[in-house]
Amino acid sequence: MSQKNTAYRMPLIPQLDDDHVTRLLLVLCLFMLANFVVFLPAWFLDPRALDGAAVWTKPQKFNVSLALHFATLAVLAQQLPREVRSGPVLIGFSYAAAVSLVFEWGYVSLQAARARRSHYNFDTQFEALMYALMGLGAFLLIAIAMALAVQIYRKGDKSMPGLRWGSILGLALGFVSTLIFANYMSSYGRYVSGDLDHIGTVVPFFGWSREIGDLRPAHFVSLHLMQTLPLTGYIADLKRLPGVKLVIGVAFVQLTLATLLFLQALSGKPFWPV
Repeated sequence: MSQKNTAYRMPLIPQLDDDHVTRLLLVLCLFMLANFVVFLPAWFLDPRALDGAAVWTKPQKFNVSLALHFATLAVLAQQLPREVRSGPVLIGFSYAAAVSLVFEWGYVSLQAARARRSHYNFDTQFEALMYALMGLGAFLLIAIAMALAVQIYRKGDKSMPGLRWGSILGLALGFVSTLIFANYMSSYGRYVSGDLDHIGTVVPFFGWSREIGDLRPAHFVSLHLMQTLPLTGYIADLKRLPGVKLVIGVAFVQLTLATLLFLQALSGKPFWPV
């Protein structure tokens, strides 16, 4: 990680710099974690179901996923000098992501309360419009990852090559592959090979169908390149292993797995049959 004056470190997390962008990313992370806790009673007590899962499962997945996303960005951004991290590029992308987060969180939560789908819902003009706007919001939520990858490539700390290239490739490949899978699902109009109203038995919490082809496991594997590749590189650096080669190897395996899961779903086969 880049060197920081101790006067500018987070009081409770001294490994992180106390700059504007890091604070914003951590606030977004904590906001989602707090929502996860607040929604717990509704998640367990509300008897309504949607697409084979409790109606509050979608917001809870959203809370956990984005808490991890923003925590990852905050940590990886520490490889940049303070003046770059607090510069106009990352500040702009961070606030765009923050606005998108509040919008998406609000609508996903509203639809859960109404026991209505937030995604792939074209039943009314309002819901179709909101789904289109959520596509833009989702893009802005992950666009910051690509911006951060470019900044780390250009100006990031080079003392830990495994972490550096794990971050660059993880953020960039995660961004591109997620866009590819998400755009296909959006154009397809659904995330399963069959009827959304009859997806059958699902994987607990994740909600992935175990009876018909489901495209979401491929999306999940590709998205989390943003965590697995930096972690691989970081561990390799600590163990004095060839970090860059390991990062490339893990990236190849993970992208291959995502592609195979995607093709399996298109064939109508569940990734984990009942």
